[in-house]
Amino acid sequence: MAGDAKVRWGIVGTSGFARHTFGPAIVGSRRGELYGCVGSDISRARDFAARLGAVKVHQSVDDMAEDPEIEAVWIASPNHMHKEHALAMLSEGKHVLCEKPMAVTPEDCEEMVDAAEDNGVLLSVGYHMRHHPELRRLQERFAARHFGPPVEARARMFHAYPAPPPTWRAKKATSGGWAINDIGTHLIDLLRWFLGEAETVRGELATKRFHVEADDHAVVMARFDSGGLGLMECSTGAPGPGFLLEVYGTEGFAVAKDVMFGQGGSMMLMESGWPGVEKNEVEEINLYEAQVDHFCAALRGEEELRVTGEDGLRNVEIISSARGW
Repeated sequence: MAGDAKVRWGIVGTSGFARHTFGPAIVGSRRGELYGCVGSDISRARDFAARLGAVKVHQSVDDMAEDPEIEAVWIASPNHMHKEHALAMLSEGKHVLCEKPMAVTPEDCEEMVDAAEDNGVLLSVGYHMRHHPELRRLQERFAARHFGPPVEARARMFHAYPAPPPTWRAKKATSGGWAINDIGTHLIDLLRWFLGEAETVRGELATKRFHVEADDHAVVMARFDSGGLGLMECSTGAPGPGFLLEVYGTEGFAVAKDVMFGQGGSMMLMESGWPGVEKNEVEEINLYEAQVDHFCAALRGEEELRVTGEDGLRNVEIISSARGW
């Protein structure tokens, strides 16, 4: 297709985040077009298509994979189904944006990475904060040592869910962890983005509020190849003041608050040689639409993919080491 043509998307999953966030992000993007959808409930999929204007409701994942009209697919099914659904798409030459975590185990992630390479297509993961312009500028300056050599990064998000999760999220085998994979995986990705690859990992997972098999609270500490230390804290069972990212170098620091979902927020920073601390308000941005537009640009060869399948694999490796099961 021509470089300026919109990318035709399919989406696997038509409830939850797919319904109220991912599907609307494709529709609202500048470069994407929602063409097809498939879900476990055909009536719900039809309603999804009617609400968002999708052209086609596919009868199965294989039906979508074999549809020549679709170029890219957003995998928004439960965690334990990511590998199966992604492999079906990748094997038919579809470019894939997979929701986080990329899969439940590192071995599943490796299969997905290999399939993308074998078929010459893109594989990315839904770490939407990597598309935040303010965080991107901060990461670039941190990497350029405007704050001095890395010392530490901390990422925290507590969000008390009002009720226990769906059954698949509550079980270890199907979720790979609840809090650590629902929230923590985003925070771990931020630590890697700022500090590099993890060399040693320690973690503790607990169930503090909901009596589920998986966790509702997680803490991970790691040493990274930049020499910096990283600390991740997340909870789906305890309330908190919101999202917080702190990065420290030997000569400066930055704190980003409440920017996780693009709802605005604030940033405070001090770089090497500055006379004092600078405080800024952060503008709202639809990070999911930005993610779609970037993926489309990468698919057209106009931008380098910001989040790769390798990133998804490395994050799952950290989670696997931290959870201890």
